[in-house]
Amino acid sequence: MSTYRKMRRQARLARRSGLQPMMVINAGEPFPETLGVLLARWAWRYRSELAPAGVAAALVAAAWWLHHTRPHWWPVLAVPTGVATWAVALFGARWRFPTLAERVYAAVTIYVGGIWLSAATAVGPFVPLLRESLVIGGLILSVPWWAHRRRRAKVALECKLQAWPDIAKVIGLAGAEVMSATVDVWGWRARFRLARGQTIKEVTAKIPAIESGLGTFRGAVRVYPTPDDLANRCEIRVLNMDPHAGSIPWPGPSVTSITQPVALGLFEDAALCQMVFARLHGIFGGTTGSGKSGGLNVLMGNLVACRDVVIWGIDLKRGMELGPWESCIDRLATTPRVIGKVLAFVSPPSVAASLRPRGGSGRSPACGTGIPGRARC
Repeated sequence: MSTYRKMRRQARLARRSGLQPMMVINAGEPFPETLGVLLARWAWRYRSELAPAGVAAALVAAAWWLHHTRPHWWPVLAVPTGVATWAVALFGARWRFPTLAERVYAAVTIYVGGIWLSAATAVGPFVPLLRESLVIGGLILSVPWWAHRRRRAKVALECKLQAWPDIAKVIGLAGAEVMSATVDVWGWRARFRLARGQTIKEVTAKIPAIESGLGTFRGAVRVYPTPDDLANRCEIRVLNMDPHAGSIPWPGPSVTSITQPVALGLFEDAALCQMVFARLHGIFGGTTGSGKSGGLNVLMGNLVACRDVVIWGIDLKRGMELGPWESCIDRLATTPRVIGKVLAFVSPPSVAASLRPRGGSGRSPACGTGIPGRARC
């Protein structure tokens, strides 16, 4: 095999002899991609990771143009910077910044970028101090962006949805197209446009195949109709983790009055489950281990915080469920005789008589009618 030096010598002799390099392309073969196309494709693929570099380049370009055309604008740029920082910090929850950390990060980034742009407009973007501050500040502010969970989940979702056409062909949903996709706390959801003749019933029947094609665990896929109720569209929700597999920390009481909706927990999409119990009846139902006791404790924790509620409790497990809350309950009945007396006070005579244990006196307890203006639960 010829060495690199021999190959260069042979190429030099060939050029001296008048030979020119040739490229043979057979019919039907595309031209090889240029370096610029490869770099553009690479930049588009990693556009999320390169976003901080793009923002820094845009700031440099804007500062260079403003410094050479309108350098006297530097005080004016500080005003919109302050307004934008204040607006994002206070109203960022409406603009896809739901958490406090995200709002603080966005506000700090806008403020730092705006101040740097104002200074660079006045003295130029390539001044040593401004150049170094842009590099160091850009690296520091890029770390939260690169480490953000939702950004990384969105990038992974885009890579996964790129393979959806092949997955759809394999599972029998060829022609179904992705319209939009969003990432939430525990997974993601996407809206699909179905091919002609396909319905949401066919998609629902292929849930196990969709789970296998997307590489999720069993029971992770949900199929819903879209809000517009079109027959050729559906929404697929995928859970990356089971949100109810473990306990969720209780954030504390969510109400101070029984007329307010009580927060009982979270749905699978992290939306808050709220119920109003004023002048209404409610029931916790489910199999063993489904969380009825946990729901009861959450409800009791909220009722105790209400100023207009007097709690009466009946525990047929002899206090096993409501016993820990005895100090917060106005009346707690755990034995058949006491239960009959409580029911005789709050129920019609016929109902109380049917529930009263044998040997009961049939007389209601000597007590008042409760505290005016407070509901009994």
